[in-house]
Formats: sequence, structure tokens, C-alpha cells
Amino acid sequence: MAFLNFNTPKPRQFQYRPRYYDERKERLDKMKARAEAGLAAEKEGKSYTGLQKGFLTEQRANSKLRRTLLEKSSTLRFFIILLVLLGILYLWQPEMFMAFWKIK
Repeated sequence: MAFLNFNTPKPRQFQYRPRYYDERKERLDKMKARAEAGLAAEKEGKSYTGLQKGFLTEQRANSKLRRTLLEKSSTLRFFIILLVLLGILYLWQPEMFMAFWKIK
């Protein structure tokens, strides 16, 4: 009767402690450090390029943000042009415009 063991093992417990992460503060700290390094290099008379670890990834993230803003602005520009063209059509041939929209 030893094979009838009713003691099931307990699930493992994880000791997870979440940490607070402030991306904006970390980005500002990096910018400050980069600016201070540039000023220190200028005082010493050295050339400072500013290319450091993570510089290209930051630029890529900024370019993605710019691209999404450009896409939004291009959509808005499209609708504005469409409204202007409809206004010109209405001024040029109001009968055709009203017949198209079935306005009486």
C-alpha cells in the first residue's frame, strides 16, 4: 500500500519584487552625462563626436516616432485637400455637385 501516496508536492513559489523604472529620468541622465562629457572634451581641446553606446538605438526610436507623426500629418493633409477639391467642384458646377449628393 506504499504506492498510494496522497501527499502532492506544493507548487514552487517565486520571490519576485518589482522595481520601479523611469525611462524618462534615465534618458535625461544619459543626455546630461553626454553633454558633460562633451564640455569636458572641449575644455581639454579634444574632439568629441557624441557617438556612444545606445546612441543609434535612440536615434532609431526617434525616427520611428517622427515617421508615425508624418503618417498622421499626411492623412490630415489628404482630407484637407479632398475638402478643398469638393469646395472647388461645388463652386464650379453646383448642379453636378448637388446631383451627386442628391441634395435638393
